[in-house]
Amino acid sequence: SVLIGISLFYAVAYFPKPWQILLFTTYQCLFTWLLLFRWKRLHKLLGSLLLALPMVLVKLDWNVDVIGFAGISYITFRCIQVYLDGDLLRDKFRFADFIAFLLFTPSLLAGPIDRYERFKGDMDQGWSRLNGGALLSGWEFMVLGLLHKFVLAELVDRYWLSECEGCTEAWPMLKDMYGYTAYLYFDFAGYSLMAIGLGRMMGVELPKNFDKPWLTQNAPEFWKRWHISLGDWLRDYFFRPIYKSLSGVQRLRTWPLLRQNIALFSTFLLMGCWNGLEAHYSISGSLFGLYSVVYNSYQHQRKKLGWDIWKGVHPTVVKVLSIAIMIHLAVFALYIFSGRFPYIHG
Repeated sequence: SVLIGISLFYAVAYFPKPWQILLFTTYQCLFTWLLLFRWKRLHKLLGSLLLALPMVLVKLDWNVDVIGFAGISYITFRCIQVYLDGDLLRDKFRFADFIAFLLFTPSLLAGPIDRYERFKGDMDQGWSRLNGGALLSGWEFMVLGLLHKFVLAELVDRYWLSECEGCTEAWPMLKDMYGYTAYLYFDFAGYSLMAIGLGRMMGVELPKNFDKPWLTQNAPEFWKRWHISLGDWLRDYFFRPIYKSLSGVQRLRTWPLLRQNIALFSTFLLMGCWNGLEAHYSISGSLFGLYSVVYNSYQHQRKKLGWDIWKGVHPTVVKVLSIAIMIHLAVFALYIFSGRFPYIHG
């Protein structure tokens, strides 16, 4: 009840139109309850679309003034997770915990995307999680997050990006591309660190969202380290269901690699469109999808045929080169994502 009170106070005090988030939360709570306890026979896809409908309308610029607000996607994903895991969660479902889970203040605007069963486990422990060790650890995360977001990101924005904005020449564009990626990382990772820190101080252990993403050697691994909670959510609630569905298609049963690649590309395309339906979002998601498909196909052929482009090269050299290649590929895709690339508009 304390967390609900804090979350509702934050929603009313912070949001310019608090009735938007209250209306949306009421819609999500009502339909999540109906889908869990009254409409159990409804197809999971239809139920998920029903929960995602307000978010989709916002992405299509419909009814933005009625239900559009920062954080709508994160609340939607949490509701879909509870619904799809309903068989495991019905006995644990409590409205008070569910509302606190949806509106948990530290992670409301930009994640991380938590799971209901993990969040409820912390809630069940109650005040025992509030102790000196948790407060000190949370404060350390807060300080580190403040350093990332309000010092490092601000320095990059002020002294790096400001010189490059709107440039169309090759060198300034390269500076802008790498500068934007540095800014995005410090800003987003900083917010996530602050959310984790504040969560710990409130007795809730939010999941890690970044784990040295610039030391990854391929696209799938990159998304296990960058926005981890989103990558895990898409893997569990989109990639696996679509792969399972494709496995039921008679013509694809003898083509496991094709099934994997279709599911991979679709997942990353959805990830791009989740941010919006503008071209730069879908192209960015498609690029990460393409990277993943190429890597997955290469790994498949390497295991099947023993064909390896790195054959005879020292493992350390392979690792360094793989990391360097992945950095450049990720930076380019994120630059497209930013909308700053001058040759892609809308």
